Amino acid sequence: MGSKSKDPLLEIQNLSTSFHTDENVVRSVRNINLCLYPGETVALVGESGCGKSVTALSTMRLIPIPPGKFENGRILYKGKDLLQITEQDMQKIRGNEISMVFQEPMTSLNPIFTIGDQICETILLHQNKTEDEAMELTLEILKKVAIPSPEQRINQYPHELSGGMKQRVMIAMSIVCNPSLLIADEPTTALDVTIQAQILDLLNVLRNDTAMSILLITHNLGIVAQYSDRVAVMYSGKIVEQASVEKIFASPSHPYTKGLINSLPKDEINEKLATIPGTVPHPAFLPEGCAFHPRCPDKIDACEKKIPELQPLENQPNHQVACWLYHDSVSIT
Repeated sequence: MGSKSKDPLLEIQNLSTSFHTDENVVRSVRNINLCLYPGETVALVGESGCGKSVTALSTMRLIPIPPGKFENGRILYKGKDLLQITEQDMQKIRGNEISMVFQEPMTSLNPIFTIGDQICETILLHQNKTEDEAMELTLEILKKVAIPSPEQRINQYPHELSGGMKQRVMIAMSIVCNPSLLIADEPTTALDVTIQAQILDLLNVLRNDTAMSILLITHNLGIVAQYSDRVAVMYSGKIVEQASVEKIFASPSHPYTKGLINSLPKDEINEKLATIPGTVPHPAFLPEGCAFHPRCPDKIDACEKKIPELQPLENQPNHQVACWLYHDSVSIT
């Protein structure tokens, strides 16, 4: 899959993003560390509400402030901290060098402009092109994302397109400026299985053609297995396990990751699907210690007292787990 260079393209260091509400502080992302190398696809997985989308929006600096707040941490893109640059400088990067395919194409496209105009606007904003050149490039990109009859579709409005075509338009818009990094936030959620496969194959081809990196946010482990190089598993705002896709599926270590893998359908038709008991805690009212401990079948005393940090497993520097079962918890009182 992706080729790894020495320096990461994106490096999220110790990032915490919270939302200050009248009721309480909602800690959506808590001290996470994540990096992406050029040409690599990293999947960020976990149940709904675990902080995946907030991580993506933080990277794009699209968190509304207030009520949102970056409590601490850095988001390094090509070595530059995106949290420290001006909004004007961020606008030059956003949509140009770092693009995002949002979860819901129905609401992400403007209903009063044709899809051609919306893609053209992105090109004119970030590239030194005339309107004619931008329209030509728009047609080219619509062909690239396999939109049927692009000459006709370019003049159509979003409501005239199917869900799958809208999603292709969103992808066209996000890749038209050849970004180095594409954040795909559940890009196939509302699509049927056939269209889903086509969209993901398309992203894979684009990645191989342009060496762009992809941060793929999903809760579909089948997609993860097929399209990712590495996987970061998220639970209650923290990354609890990180490893290569082969390692995660062959030897998951965190009890939560094991639960996710076990809940996949098995070959035996009559076998009942395994589930993880309990529910995800509300991010404004997290339990003390490891947030997963109320649902964990393997918990020990340490789990209820202190939050475990992400650390490499013994003799496996590229397989990291945040769990007291694998790390020394003797010093905890």
